[in-house]
Amino acid sequence: MIFYTIAAAAAALDLGIKQYVLDNVAEGQDLEMVGGHLILRKVYNRGAAFNLLEKYPQFVMKLSALLGAVLLVRDAFLMRKKGHTVEKAGMMLLTGGAFSNLYDRTMRGKVVDYLAFKSRWKRLSRLTFNLGDICIAAGALLAALSIRK
Repeated sequence: MIFYTIAAAAAALDLGIKQYVLDNVAEGQDLEMVGGHLILRKVYNRGAAFNLLEKYPQFVMKLSALLGAVLLVRDAFLMRKKGHTVEKAGMMLLTGGAFSNLYDRTMRGKVVDYLAFKSRWKRLSRLTFNLGDICIAAGALLAALSIRK
């Protein structure tokens, strides 16, 4: 049960922050946090990661929904196994992040991104992501590192 809580908490926290950003941050506004190293901003992404396929948002949404369904089936089989604690935690982080972004795609037609790092390199400073993206990356890494051979 704790593993499902991880997924639900990751999705809920990300969606809550997204709603805060939608309500309180103007487009084009950069709010510096953590001594100016972290930036809060509102950016919309209609495509996949890094705006890949942004001209095809319907395709990205359908592909995301299909991958989400595959993820749920995989998670269901994984949860039935004994042990695999780190892999399960990783997969639930990944699932929570994925479903937060899928919710955005289906309900808003775009994903709300809101975090960036301040950098002396403009291209790096322009990269904007959300907590769901962090959960996807961290969860995938945890799950991959825990898979037994």
